[in-house]
Amino acid sequence: MTAPARLLALRLQGFKSFGERTLVEFGPGISAVVGPNGSGKSNLADALRWALGEQGRALRLRKSEDVIFAGSEKRSALGMADVTLVFGNSDRLLPIDYETVELGRRLFRSGENDYLLNRQRVRLKDLVDLLDAAHLADNAFLFIGQGMVDQALALRPEERRPLFEEVAGVRRHERRKSRAEDQLVEAEANLARVEDVLAELRPQARRLAAQAEQQASRQTAGREYGRAVIALARSRWFDSARRSREAAEQLAAARAQIDAALASLREAEEAAAAIARGLASGSESEAERRSAHEAARASLTELQLRDARALSDATSAQRDRRRLEQELSAAEADLAIQRREEAASVPARDLALAAAVAEAERSLAEALEELSSIRAARQVDGEAIAALRRVEATREAEVETSRRRLADAERQAADERAQADEAARRLELAEEACEAPRAAAARAIEDEKAAGAAREALPRQQLRDSGRRDGRNAAESRLRPPRG
Repeated sequence: MTAPARLLALRLQGFKSFGERTLVEFGPGISAVVGPNGSGKSNLADALRWALGEQGRALRLRKSEDVIFAGSEKRSALGMADVTLVFGNSDRLLPIDYETVELGRRLFRSGENDYLLNRQRVRLKDLVDLLDAAHLADNAFLFIGQGMVDQALALRPEERRPLFEEVAGVRRHERRKSRAEDQLVEAEANLARVEDVLAELRPQARRLAAQAEQQASRQTAGREYGRAVIALARSRWFDSARRSREAAEQLAAARAQIDAALASLREAEEAAAAIARGLASGSESEAERRSAHEAARASLTELQLRDARALSDATSAQRDRRRLEQELSAAEADLAIQRREEAASVPARDLALAAAVAEAERSLAEALEELSSIRAARQVDGEAIAALRRVEATREAEVETSRRRLADAERQAADERAQADEAARRLELAEEACEAPRAAAARAIEDEKAAGAAREALPRQQLRDSGRRDGRNAAESRLRPPRG
């Protein structure tokens, strides 16, 4: 029956040629690693030695950092070498209470070297003691290389003794004995140094004893002095407490006075605040009254300006009205005179002239009515004043035209008086000639109706202007004597 394996696995990363993380598992019996030269078989054995604490004597190294993977063409160098051995410890070969034990070692390029037991950091001495208990520390025959078997067989009997002592476990005790002897020699040396120190300190001890007696007397004097100081401090403390009580009473009285002063100050501040609020409200009311006064003054000024403008416009309108009334009175007087003269001088049979005069009077009456309507409209709309002035100027021109026409009528009447003898003969011709004016009058009436229909779609001013033009044309056609 095959015994269970003690070495279960070997984990490597960054050790020599093992740049990748590598796991090598071992089963029961003998495990063989086969490969060509340079494949890393010897590096596995070096990893086992290195993890068990080997310091480089048998690892083919010039310096400790050589165990770290130095890189290749396709992979950069690493900064750490890590090797872990996994042991089966079911038979407690290693004196610790674990079924599986992991022993590891890490080396960094900075020189830091860590030893791990079940992933916990330990000292190298503790690791060596643990391996020594299982005959795995400093065992030259733990790893047997090429030629070592032939060398062992070729050894003489006295040279074979260390091999058997190592197998029997005697070398472990000898190593412990040598360490104990070394520690004993070191302890004897330390004891000799202690005796030398004591020999140097004995004379000083007597002097220190005398100093101790002096120190004791000094301590007694110090205690007495301390009691005196405490008594003095107690008396001073009582005096200080009395003064403190008096100061507290004075402080309470001062605080009461301060509270009273603060209350008075708060009352004064409240009164001042009330006065300030009253002043602020009064200033606000004063500002409102001032703003209202300024607004009323501005409104009054604006109303005064409007009143002045309205008064000026009314005065101008009254002056224009008086002037127009005077001119109208003069025109009416002249017209009455002309009428009387015409009534006295014109023969009764001059019906055409009478009709023309009547038509002129009607035109004048219409102009006067229109003038009165324009005057009434001028009082309503300020913009109509200019139009009224224009209408009055037009009417004045019409009056002047009427005067000229009356003068022409008077001259014509004189001519007709001179030609009274010929009037009878020309009467028939005149009646025939009147047919054309009648037709023209009919056409004028039709034109006036069309113009009235057009005036309904025109503005007021255009209606007035067109009416005045139509009336003036009609008056001129009526006042113009017929030509025979």
